[in-house]
Amino acid sequence: MSIRTIAAGFFVLALIVYLVLIFLRSSSPAIAAQSSAHPLDPLSPEELSTAVELLAAAGHVDEETRYPIINLQEPPKSEVLSWEQGDPIRRTAFAVVKQGPRVFEAVVDLTGREVTSWMEVEGVQPNLMESEFLGGGEVIKSHPEFQEAMRRRGITDFGSVFCVAVSPGYYGLAEEEGRRVAKTLCYDMSDARNFWGRPIEGVTAVVDLDTFEVIKLIDTGPVPIPTAPVDIDEAAVGSVREVPTPISVDQPDGPSFDISGQQVAWQKWKFHFRIDPRVGLVVSRVRYTDGDRERSILYQGALSELVVPYMDPDIGWYFRTYMDAGEFLVGINAVPLVPGLDCPDNAVYFGAAIADERGNPVAKERASCLFERYAGDVAWRHWDMVSGETEVRRKRDLVLRSVSTIGNYDYTFDWTFQQDGTIRVAVGSSGMEQVKAVEGRTANDSDRNGATRYGRFVDEHIVAINHDHFFNFRLDLDVDGTANSFLREDLVTEAIGDESPRKSIWVIDPEIARSENQAKLQISLERPALWRVINPDVRGPVGYPRSYEIKPGANAVSLLLRDDFPQRRAGFTDHHLWVTPYHAEERYAAGDYPGQSKGGAGLPTWTSGDRAIERTDIVVWYTLGFHHVVRAEDWPVLPTAWKSFELRPFDFFDRNPALDLPER
Repeated sequence: MSIRTIAAGFFVLALIVYLVLIFLRSSSPAIAAQSSAHPLDPLSPEELSTAVELLAAAGHVDEETRYPIINLQEPPKSEVLSWEQGDPIRRTAFAVVKQGPRVFEAVVDLTGREVTSWMEVEGVQPNLMESEFLGGGEVIKSHPEFQEAMRRRGITDFGSVFCVAVSPGYYGLAEEEGRRVAKTLCYDMSDARNFWGRPIEGVTAVVDLDTFEVIKLIDTGPVPIPTAPVDIDEAAVGSVREVPTPISVDQPDGPSFDISGQQVAWQKWKFHFRIDPRVGLVVSRVRYTDGDRERSILYQGALSELVVPYMDPDIGWYFRTYMDAGEFLVGINAVPLVPGLDCPDNAVYFGAAIADERGNPVAKERASCLFERYAGDVAWRHWDMVSGETEVRRKRDLVLRSVSTIGNYDYTFDWTFQQDGTIRVAVGSSGMEQVKAVEGRTANDSDRNGATRYGRFVDEHIVAINHDHFFNFRLDLDVDGTANSFLREDLVTEAIGDESPRKSIWVIDPEIARSENQAKLQISLERPALWRVINPDVRGPVGYPRSYEIKPGANAVSLLLRDDFPQRRAGFTDHHLWVTPYHAEERYAAGDYPGQSKGGAGLPTWTSGDRAIERTDIVVWYTLGFHHVVRAEDWPVLPTAWKSFELRPFDFFDRNPALDLPER
């Protein structure tokens, strides 16, 4: 064999290996993710179809049935904790089923191929479905009163009008009581792709989504439709800045994490993840290898609820208090990530399967990504003043990311695993503002509608309304096991007597929360505190219990009155932190069905019994929020605004767990 032939053979082999690596790094391995079974794996397309088939075989559903959500019914926690690779797995689906106006919950044993539970749930409204969100908006366009309202605004081409039906909240209105209703928002699409910048103000329809009947149409009079530029593509922006010199993270040997189905191993971390149709990313069974031990930290963490209340009492705005997770579903609204833009070039992508409202499995490409990040940050360093020597180590993170677009807002959800044992949970908010068309051109004009009391001008005739974003995360921490307690350590001022030149210092005043009411806590700069989940029966070498700290970042408090309906529905915002004993059915901070709920469901109801939480399996609920007073710089698209918190080891390790990082 000639040297040329051998060289050609090596070249072909190298090319094949290169193409395989490129494929693995850029493809969306949704089906592959199902091949390595785990009790917490999401339902596969085949399992979604089987669930519907079994419901039909049992005579519960027909062609008119709608499925607001079909989801994995997780096995009991004890089964998951004792499960080992290769053990049999019990697979179960949970479905919310809509038969006309009636709502049912079904549990389907996919392993035994039978429906094990079928129960009607009265007085609730499940999440809005796409046919309702869009169909409820379309139905009003043929309504004579709506058409007349459009003509009064100079609109005769109703095809250029885009309307959507959104959740109405609950306000005790007799005409809406007991009905599945929505209220419409309408936009003019005749001259802009970004219809969010073309609101048709003053027209609101109340629609019954069970019958698609227009219950009432409210027209408070024409307001000029904004005409200012609002599109954001390069052609609309015009001159764009020069492309900067390239920056890249190159991993020619591929990523340094291992993936087995939905399970990830990186550095000393191990965890499982999935996309849940309701809450999006779910991270489970998080462990850290410490020496020869695999130590448990977090059984499961995920978003629980997300509320966005707007601050305008106008008849067309007061109801805009969206519960985005419970009413619209974060996971179902996960969007395909754009390689090289949403995630860096070294990212690996994962698909997901969800069921549409007819129960058909739908593949979501690139629903999440996983990548290692190095941005020049330092893990730790020290310069020795005597020897002049420096010891410094580079910081590398592992990031799990998903993006969901819910109406006008785009939310990026990051779970970042750090080499020092810290987990950082972050939400990045971007997208379009929901804006109001007003009579006045700018803030300098007479403000006939009082618009600037409830928002700020971002362009001519356009006011962005003040609003909040509150995210609640459910964190089932298992610190070296399930028997944990919650420790609050207040930092308090202590006066010093004559024995020292000092007048005062601060000291730590610790208290174990015995019951739920003791663990309803607020962040306070005037009364700082450490919040820790401890294992009182596992102690380190110097005697302290092993623990993980919930370390807040920037945050906000709800400013609404406690008896206001939006605040009652989103009662989880009453406190930044709640602690409950573990119950598998307690998953959503505002309750299972927050749409049109009268309030109080979820955390306020669960904790009303003030249950014991000491030395038991506990769940921490953390509320992260911010008030949004919109700037000119937030228009026409919001620069991503990041908010975060950390789960940080606190006496969990004997010493800095990143001490063993290599210098290069």
